[in-house]
Amino acid sequence: MAGSCIPSLHILFYVVILGTAASGIGMVILSGAGPIICGGDLATLTDFFDYPPRRPHGIGARVIIALLILHVGAALYHHLLKRDQLLRRMWFGAR
Repeated sequence: MAGSCIPSLHILFYVVILGTAASGIGMVILSGAGPIICGGDLATLTDFFDYPPRRPHGIGARVIIALLILHVGAALYHHLLKRDQLLRRMWFGAR
């Protein structure tokens, strides 16, 4: 059962990261901020809170942080409590 959590956590990572990136791209497109961000005057940057993709972008950022905390917690659990050599098996080099 515990083994099935990890693939679903990784899949959720990818879904949330892609969704957050898509909402960020949507905000840039809707606001017309592309030319400004890519070398223009940042003082004229629009307020992104006025655009609908802002809410899912903010939620996605918070979910990514929560998933990262869960991921680190799971690694520490395996390393400190279970002592199952999971990090050693994941590391580079000879096993």
